[in-house]
Amino acid sequence: MIVKRMTIPALTLLLSVFLRTIDAAEKLIADYGGHAGFQSAMWVAKDLKIFEKHGLDVEVIMITGSARSVAALFGGSTQFATGSATGPLAAAVRGTDIKIIAASYNKFPYAFVVKPDIRTPNDLRGKKINILNFGGSNDLALQLALKEWGMKPSDVQTIIGGDSPTRLGALMAGRMDATILSPPHLTMAVKAGYRILADMGAMSANFAQSTLNVKGSALRDHRDRVKRFVRAYAEAIQRIKTDRESTMKIFAKRMRVEDLETLKSTYDYFAPRFSFPPRVNLEGVRETLKFYAEQNADFKNRNPEDFVDHSIVDELEKEGFFKKLGG
Repeated sequence: MIVKRMTIPALTLLLSVFLRTIDAAEKLIADYGGHAGFQSAMWVAKDLKIFEKHGLDVEVIMITGSARSVAALFGGSTQFATGSATGPLAAAVRGTDIKIIAASYNKFPYAFVVKPDIRTPNDLRGKKINILNFGGSNDLALQLALKEWGMKPSDVQTIIGGDSPTRLGALMAGRMDATILSPPHLTMAVKAGYRILADMGAMSANFAQSTLNVKGSALRDHRDRVKRFVRAYAEAIQRIKTDRESTMKIFAKRMRVEDLETLKSTYDYFAPRFSFPPRVNLEGVRETLKFYAEQNADFKNRNPEDFVDHSIVDELEKEGFFKKLGG
């Protein structure tokens, strides 16, 4: 019996195929931050089986708050993290090996909602305002609004209030005077008679509200897997922007909203504002760094490029992937 020896190139090819098969079959966990429309890229990728199309077995779990999301990523609970840029930026300035590799939403998606008797920003003095957590995008949006109104954080009582449904419940129960919401909970609040004091989405400031984050080591050691994930992420964003019917069905399921008017207004608010291709708005990151540099010297003299790695998005663009999807 004659046994042919395998050449080095053939062995290398076989090994690469074997390793890719293991990589593709590995169970992955990715997070999403809550039940607002701007957080929907992960739901859509999961529910429309887009991850599977790109050879990925992904479980999606909810982790509220960007800081918690980053902690879960580095604790090994997830392989892909999402949330506002505040979490990865804060971790990176402390030396953590984390990279922002894409973004689905580059605007503040919030409105400042208040009790009917609060007519002006000055009426907020001494009042209770609940936000998701300190240090996140809710907190940043609140501080920017107060600054624009000529007020200080000490002029109001800021309280950690949980996710959007919990904050809305506290407002409607009279335990809070104001909160920060986005559709569909914003729509529910307005229907219930609460007032929009300010639409932060109309602010001139850019902000990386929903970013995709990975360990720096993942880009080096599992680049193919990360690239396939970004493909699925981008395709989900494109479906959100173009497939109204399917997206609204997923919104109804994930947000547990049955009212058709609320679903339509939520879709119409968010879909046009999604970023495709999913590039991080570097100017938004620059503005965030500048804001935090006023409070923390670690953020001074830092550039967006220190934290953002667009190499995967760049590769996909050169390969024509986004054009094939219609972008």
